[in-house]
Amino acid sequence: MRLVHTNNLADETPTKPTDANTVAEIKVWLDAHNVSYPSNAVKADLLALVNDADA
Repeated sequence: MRLVHTNNLADETPTKPTDANTVAEIKVWLDAHNVSYPSNAVKADLLALVNDADA
C-alpha cells in the first residue's frame, strides 16, 4: 500500500497572520477559518478581515 501525503497549507499557517505574512498565507488562514474575501482584495483588506474574524 502506498500512502500519499498531501500538502495542507492550512497547517503551515496556524497562527493569526500579520503584515509579515504573504497575501497567499493570509488567504490560507482566511480559508481555514471560513472567512470570505473578494478575489481582488489587497493585503490590508485581508488583514482587516483577519482581525474581524479573530475578534
